[in-house]
Amino acid sequence: MSAPARSRAVDDLVAVVPVKTFALAKQRLARTLLPAQREALARAMLCDVLEALTGAKGLAAIVVVTADPQAGVLAQDYGARLMFERRVRGLNPAVAEAAGWLAAERRGGMLILPSDIPGLRAAEIDRLVAAHPPGRAVSLVPAHDSGGTNALLVTPPDAMPFSFGPLSFAMHQANAGEARLTLRHHAPADFPGLARDIDQPCDLAALDALLADGHTRRLLAREEFARPAAR
Repeated sequence: MSAPARSRAVDDLVAVVPVKTFALAKQRLARTLLPAQREALARAMLCDVLEALTGAKGLAAIVVVTADPQAGVLAQDYGARLMFERRVRGLNPAVAEAAGWLAAERRGGMLILPSDIPGLRAAEIDRLVAAHPPGRAVSLVPAHDSGGTNALLVTPPDAMPFSFGPLSFAMHQANAGEARLTLRHHAPADFPGLARDIDQPCDLAALDALLADGHTRRLLAREEFARPAAR
């Protein structure tokens, strides 16, 4: 007789990955990388994030929210659902729409992750989900250096408003209090892959210690990425 299947720590949890148009991604790396390099980097990082998500055990589905057709194709290649934005309204309206969509489907929870955390590993996702409090709750992982929010797991999906942007980690803690949610926040050191987003040249340098393999590491190892952008 086979053992019963292990239940998820959060029932029916869906990961949501908002993706900016590749051509507009990583503008703060403009002094280091040429436009084509930045586009290639954005694609590679999204692939690494989607691979980690497909390997996680605690997810029922993955949704990519984007207005970029290339990102939409990648989402479908990895078996993710596509929420295509015909009109770009910004990150917070996009995730709020996704939350409403998932709530209407009676999904149990939503995990919002950025597309620029190539060091993400499936094991980190599973640990975050396993540590999530029961009932109406939110779990947060901050960005390593900016006060932003790199992971937000909320049950149910529409239980709180979203305030992504500068200092969003503190704002999301306040939003959780106003919504009377149980709050669990984690230190960046506990989730190094989740916490390390790529915005500045120094973030690229730090990837050497974080990436064992993957699309981003292979891209950065190419000869053209060893040369600075021409000015």
